[in-house]
Amino acid sequence: MVYDQLKKPDEEKKPLPVDEDLPGMGQYYCLHCDRYFANVAVRDEHFKTKRHKKRVKQMMGPAPHNQLDADIASGMGMPDNGPKLMSM
Repeated sequence: MVYDQLKKPDEEKKPLPVDEDLPGMGQYYCLHCDRYFANVAVRDEHFKTKRHKKRVKQMMGPAPHNQLDADIASGMGMPDNGPKLMSM
């Protein structure tokens, strides 16, 4: 998930695979905006834009809800039958 990748330090991130079909052979990628760039200069200019900064701020907030959260909120989560009083 993207939110898990954002929390990793830069040393733990794997290098991007080379892909001839993507701009810049797929080496210049913005994780926040899900975009590839032709070279480092274009990517660095993108990092200065208002759209990118807004996306970074949005992604640093709380992670979105998942299916387990929705099930628990609707009462369909894991059953809580209380303590077991008698064992057979």
